[in-house]
Amino acid sequence: MFLRTSIYLSCITALGYGSLAYGQDAQPASTINSFPVDYFDQYTPRSALDMIEQIPGFQLQTSASKRGLGQGGANVLLNGERISGKTRANDQLSRINATTVVRIDIVDGASLDIPGLSGRVANIITKNTDISGTWAWRPRFRKNLAPNWFNGSATVSGETGKLAYSATVRNNAFRSGNAGLENRFTPDGFIFETRDEVSQFDADNPGISTSLTWKPKDGHVANLNAEYNLRNFTIREISRHTAFALPGDNNETQFSSVVDSWNYSLGGDYEFPAGPQALNGKLKLIGYHKFTNAPSVSQIDTFTAGAQSSGQQFGRDTERGESIARAEYSFAPKRGKDWQLSVEGAFNFTDATSTFAFLNLANGEYVAIPLPGGSSRVEEKRSEVTLTHSRALSPKWDIQLSAGGEYSQLSQSGDANLVQDFVRPKGFITTTYKPGNGLSIRTRLEREVGQLNFSDFLASLSLQEDLDSAANDGLVPAQTWLGSVEFDKDFGQGNTFKVKVYGELISDLVDRIPVVIDGVLRDAVGNIDKAQRYGVDFTATLKGDKWGLKGTQLNLSLDLRNSSVDDPLTNISRRLNNDRKSKWNVNFRHDIPNTDLAYGASLDYNVPAPSFRLDTISTESNTRPLAIVYVEHKDIYGLKVRAGLRNILNQTDNRLRQEFTTSRDIGQLEFTESRTRPFGTSFRLDVSGAF
Repeated sequence: MFLRTSIYLSCITALGYGSLAYGQDAQPASTINSFPVDYFDQYTPRSALDMIEQIPGFQLQTSASKRGLGQGGANVLLNGERISGKTRANDQLSRINATTVVRIDIVDGASLDIPGLSGRVANIITKNTDISGTWAWRPRFRKNLAPNWFNGSATVSGETGKLAYSATVRNNAFRSGNAGLENRFTPDGFIFETRDEVSQFDADNPGISTSLTWKPKDGHVANLNAEYNLRNFTIREISRHTAFALPGDNNETQFSSVVDSWNYSLGGDYEFPAGPQALNGKLKLIGYHKFTNAPSVSQIDTFTAGAQSSGQQFGRDTERGESIARAEYSFAPKRGKDWQLSVEGAFNFTDATSTFAFLNLANGEYVAIPLPGGSSRVEEKRSEVTLTHSRALSPKWDIQLSAGGEYSQLSQSGDANLVQDFVRPKGFITTTYKPGNGLSIRTRLEREVGQLNFSDFLASLSLQEDLDSAANDGLVPAQTWLGSVEFDKDFGQGNTFKVKVYGELISDLVDRIPVVIDGVLRDAVGNIDKAQRYGVDFTATLKGDKWGLKGTQLNLSLDLRNSSVDDPLTNISRRLNNDRKSKWNVNFRHDIPNTDLAYGASLDYNVPAPSFRLDTISTESNTRPLAIVYVEHKDIYGLKVRAGLRNILNQTDNRLRQEFTTSRDIGQLEFTESRTRPFGTSFRLDVSGAF
């Protein structure tokens, strides 16, 4: 009922009210809320990203994980233009020196001539500048872990003539881990085994990225983005088993996993005037290519009474690529009435070779055995055409409509050989109504096609969890109807409140399903006919200046969500696998007036739904919120220095897992596994400067 009401309101607001004013030749309903550069002085920002994060009521949204390039993109513009390529908005904004920013305007996306944008959109206005740069060093320290000295970045940017440029080198390194006891219980609650476990997760992710913007003459803009990254990610876990009764074990397992990958991406676009002068048209040609090489290997060794008793290895060499070409022709025959015709073609592939081997204890060598469905090449060829229209219906109403469709062909070779073709409609309708007094009411109704993870087509093994996943060559993308109604109120002086009611009707949901292979029931990633998800999202910002608490700011958010799908084994309704139940966040900051000092704290808590497999049910949880406190000095010999503590309330990583004798619908509970892993408090230091 909740879902039907949400979508019904979206349709009524978008179509019913909108149709009353559609024939009017009106001006856009948008109002601009500008934040001049001196608004951010109290935060001593180093980049445009630092500034965006301090705007009341604004939440940055990225588009890097969306299907293809699509429409709209991130909810941020640079001098009125959409961010180029498929790079995450965070990365590009971090390359813009705060000294080059003139102001940031917050506008309503539906009032712009950019298809797909809705809600609050930040337009960052910059100025020409000579060469400048920023840098940051972010060491982390935690008990029982090696110090993380090498997390940091440096950016240089500038302009010369008609060319603007920026380049960044970085290492997003992290060191993490946890340790604790895992108990295994019989169905009647008796502990038959305890496991004392220590895990460690280390990663180094060095990379370099650059962007160029060239404006050879009025109306002509060219962008080029390039990026190269390395990634070395290592997991190590030692688990000491102590049995109290059968079927418990007395042994030790040592697990390790290494991913040593690299990737590069190239993206560019060129926009220029085109078509009859009366149409005021612009043509943008866009290209993007990304390639990833990601070999990985995992190994688990078991030791009994000090001697090795077994060993297993699982390795996979994976290559992934994505190539996209897109053309957008935008024109506005009348003021406030914009059109765009877009055509996009894409080619995606994953090529993987998997190996599985057992240790031969007699000679100490690993012997490979076949892994059916573990090696294959999956390709997708896709094309889409979309027509979008935006217009101001009245001084208070904006509307944007988009209609189109896509054709895609999925093919798989190697261990499987299959070709599937699809034709699917896509589109959306969004409206914005501004009755006055800082209130905006937005609606959106959209038909969306999801993006598949091509690795889900392949068989795989998790040696750490002793789980396997069968191959499934019949996997297809999910399709979703999304509806939402959003009420956004700006009370002035930085005080905002927003509530969003949303719902989704999903067909061909990608989830875990049972499949029969050679007469045996197996667990795999597959499609479920239909599902639904709905919820309500609250966000608020309170600035203390209005109540005499100058320099204080409190950000609040709460997302309550429910979902429903008929379990493919039991036919009983349950939540979507590992979906969110609820999430809340409280963030407080106080910039002490007339000083260079600030302090703050945050609380964050997330409650996920259980994860269902063929013969297991797992639930991840945390005992209490994740709490962070910090103090900051904004000018220590020209440097901004922040020192903080993470996890001061001693949050722990918990898991409850139920294992059944066979599939959950007919099997009996075999045992329950309960894990609690503290990860302790870490000290965080952030030092940044500009040059």
